Amino acid sequence: MTSQASIRPYLNQAYLLGLLMVAVGLTLSPFLMGMSQFWLVLVWLVDGVVGNRDGNVIPCGDSAGEGGIYFRHDFKYKFHRFWQNKAAVLLVAFYLMHIVGLLWTSDFEYATKDLRVKLPILVMPLVLSSMEPLDRKRFNFVMLIYVLSVFIATLFSSVSYWRHDYEDIREISHFISHIRFCLNIVFCIAIIGWYIVKAKAPEPVVAEHGRSVEGPTKSNNYASAFRQAQRPQQSKAPEPVEGPSLINRFLQWPLLLWFAYQIYIFESLSGYVILAAVVVASGVYAFLRWKKGRGWHIAVGATALAVVTVAAVMMVHFVKPLLKVETVDFSTLEKKTALGNDYWHDTIYNPVEDGKFVGLYYCRKELQEAWPQRSDLPLDGTTNNGENLEATLARYLTSKDLRKDAQGVMALTDEDIRNIEQGVANYNNWKHPGLHARLSSTLFEYNLYRRFNNPNGGSLAQRIEFTRASFHIIGQHPWFGVGTGDVPQAFSTAYDEIHSPLKEEFRFRAHNQYLAIAVAFGLIGLAFFLLVLLYPWLSSKRNHTYLYMVFLCIMLLSMFPEDTLETQAGATLFAFFEALLLFAKPASE
Repeated sequence: MTSQASIRPYLNQAYLLGLLMVAVGLTLSPFLMGMSQFWLVLVWLVDGVVGNRDGNVIPCGDSAGEGGIYFRHDFKYKFHRFWQNKAAVLLVAFYLMHIVGLLWTSDFEYATKDLRVKLPILVMPLVLSSMEPLDRKRFNFVMLIYVLSVFIATLFSSVSYWRHDYEDIREISHFISHIRFCLNIVFCIAIIGWYIVKAKAPEPVVAEHGRSVEGPTKSNNYASAFRQAQRPQQSKAPEPVEGPSLINRFLQWPLLLWFAYQIYIFESLSGYVILAAVVVASGVYAFLRWKKGRGWHIAVGATALAVVTVAAVMMVHFVKPLLKVETVDFSTLEKKTALGNDYWHDTIYNPVEDGKFVGLYYCRKELQEAWPQRSDLPLDGTTNNGENLEATLARYLTSKDLRKDAQGVMALTDEDIRNIEQGVANYNNWKHPGLHARLSSTLFEYNLYRRFNNPNGGSLAQRIEFTRASFHIIGQHPWFGVGTGDVPQAFSTAYDEIHSPLKEEFRFRAHNQYLAIAVAFGLIGLAFFLLVLLYPWLSSKRNHTYLYMVFLCIMLLSMFPEDTLETQAGATLFAFFEALLLFAKPASE
């Protein structure tokens, strides 16, 4: 019994280390992201194997009054605790649905890969729901390390961005896809905001026997995770949270603004939308949850309304100029270049770039003669990122208000030539990135798709084709889908059957998690997936915490433009915080 008790503090630290490994790996290391799951399973197994068979509860780590983690050490108790947690059972059942889907699949190679990618959805709920919840100090520390890890990852991205060391803005996300990275950044904004608010109000203190008493506490922000760790501990095991305070309340606001800046530079339209939704949801949450006077409700409501109004005005400010097209009297267009060659004016199928017609003042003869003097890439070839070079050159010249002739090409700077070679099609979008650039490129690609049925120019038009193919497959397999492994094969066939103009290299899957589930498991599987997502919030008011509300909002919205759970980074993000915020959070949170 003594030897068993002596190992408890180390199991305590090992469990915390596993959670920290996940928090770091989410944005900095896919390898660590995967290894952390095996570490948590190992800790979970050791805790059961060396456990106490008489059913007693043994405190480990800190004393009871100091908020240590408590372990109940037998597998029977662990599985009982898991089985009593319906939200955890549903999450694991969702993973098991993928195993059942093997019964009507033929591509077991892809199915195995899909099961491996979604393994966190099995591991995290099972392990975290059957372990005792974290005390507040350790919970805060996990959140701190997560925020710091995301911050470090943004430093790498910012260096690449400032040096223009990329061909596509998505490349500045070095460790995971830029869309999943933006989801992490938005969640960090919410986390910091929450701790800023908490630091200004007294929190309930959990007494030794679990009763809450009112009073101020020092564990209501990131810095407290370090301050409390410096207290003398009764446990002989080393504490992993020792060290000076890294973040205090004076650094939280700059960090909040830094993360908002990161969303801006990534030009992720879904990131902008989800961040705006989180701001609005936060206002609604404050309005409904914080029981204050009528004046407080009016103030919160007015603030939320002001945010929505400002966002709408900014959207109009950005979008309206993009929709405006210059007025041109086609009868007065010049017919000759400065060198005496004929201009070609496209007055029918004329695409628009920054409100200007790309097809006007076009002399291909001079482009063919002038371009080789500026670049080694052939005009009738492709850019470094695979785009049509001549089309990219024409758009770039138009964005600089230059004609598509020899004078226009010679007026370009060396930096302009490098941009064109890298596939940058709009000078203004490169010079002034952000929301305006993202909207400009989105509108151009949509107009190209609408007018010429060409979805190959950008992600929005491609997603329309992905959706068409998804509905086609669902119509053929409405109830149980095509199975876990046959999704790629089903899409390949569907694109041919609907005569999609998408090129072979752009024929991807749904890029919508809800459609992806419906394709694989039918409408029945989609209904079960929605139950898995919404049950924790609908079943218990105990889960109506701010952090879980924000995280759920981020996940639900992200699954519309992306198949979030089809990658390791997305599946781990979902599974880890779903389990942490539902099953491992402190009882007083």
